[in-house]
Amino acid sequence: MNHEIVKIFFLHKKILFPHCTASIYLRHSSFSNNLKKGDKILAFPIKNLFDILLLKMRVATLAEIMEVRDDNEKVILHLKGITRARIKKFRGMHEAFFEIRSSKIDNSNQELLKELRKKAQELVFLINVQESDRLIELMNFLFGLDQITDFIANYFILDYKLKKDLLNSTDIKKRTNKLLIKLNQLIKKME
Repeated sequence: MNHEIVKIFFLHKKILFPHCTASIYLRHSSFSNNLKKGDKILAFPIKNLFDILLLKMRVATLAEIMEVRDDNEKVILHLKGITRARIKKFRGMHEAFFEIRSSKIDNSNQELLKELRKKAQELVFLINVQESDRLIELMNFLFGLDQITDFIANYFILDYKLKKDLLNSTDIKKRTNKLLIKLNQLIKKME
């Protein structure tokens, strides 16, 4: 268990994956005024109040604040996801102890990585967006299966429920297989 205490943010219908970035908006308060670049926080996605009740059973993303901008009406945080974390204990309403959830890596992951990269590139070519070359180039810089699954889930999966399921899935093989099924479905629809 990590004994560091970090602030927790509830992201309404928004998911921050490790290895990805997101911007969030906060109202001015004593809570938001104490945030600074370099701080670590837990970003926990919620859709409704029931998600807060089940908080200790789900995964959050440990993130680093990359930038804090003060817009007179709100505070804008630019976050970079670091890793998955399970919340273990609360201290008050906005702080928590956490445990890092890392993926187990074995040799069979390289085959899954090749297959996932191939399917993602195939989908990018079918979409034929102006950014396709850039997306493929970005994917080529991702070497770990955990990095590429999070990248694909963040940029290619639009279904909130599936995205949340992928974030909660700490088993890298199960996460990859879910993504491969979804990518195959998307490719089939577009052909």
